[in-house]
Amino acid sequence: MKNEINELIKKYSRIKKEGYIKSHVPYKNGAGITLENLLGSSGADFCIPDYNGIEIKAIRDYPYAEFDLVNISPDGSHYYPSQWIANNFGYPDKDFKDIKIFKGNINAVRLTKIGLFYYFKLRIDRTLKKVFIQVFNYNKEFINEDIYWDFDSIEKKLNQKLKYLALFNVKKLYSNNSYYYFYEKMNIYTLNNFEYFLNSLENGKIFVTFKTGVFKSGKYIGHFQDHGTAFRITKNNIESLFKKIY
Repeated sequence: MKNEINELIKKYSRIKKEGYIKSHVPYKNGAGITLENLLGSSGADFCIPDYNGIEIKAIRDYPYAEFDLVNISPDGSHYYPSQWIANNFGYPDKDFKDIKIFKGNINAVRLTKIGLFYYFKLRIDRTLKKVFIQVFNYNKEFINEDIYWDFDSIEKKLNQKLKYLALFNVKKLYSNNSYYYFYEKMNIYTLNNFEYFLNSLENGKIFVTFKTGVFKSGKYIGHFQDHGTAFRITKNNIESLFKKIY
């Protein structure tokens, strides 16, 4: 990977010299897509790294900025587990009251209330080698943990997607009806072993984000929509999972 990393460093040096660069897309969160275009990466395959074996992340320049590590759908004893959680423990969409959605962050440190009636928490079981989603009722009494991820599937996805990570700090401004981005800093990391991931999950530095909702327009308007389920981390905790190499 030495050649690929050196090539990325050279390309980034040229990008930084350009200063603020106009977004390549018309919406406000276009820093990542703009960067991928500048680097010559399509970013089209979510299963492999964005650029020559290196995953690219562009995030805002503050310590608690969150970003996705990997998107992995949960498993369990029900078909379409994310939709099952929404249907059974979610809350009505504000526009389509007959459709339940489920959005929020869940960690292994504390109970998190999502919606009106239920609390959630992650449980890491090293014997069964699974990460469970625990559900608690309004009185914080345990009621369910049918949904989980296998350690093997998580580890495989991490090694496939995040063996190398380039993290770009981005400053953003809005001028003349357009967004502009300045990629002020780049750090490159290599992934530590899976034990680091489990430890970071157990202490709450890594958490799970559900992003289910409803199509608000188009052909499937009013139908359930799953934007994916992601393991996430904040910028200030990055070295609990990765080793900095540049």
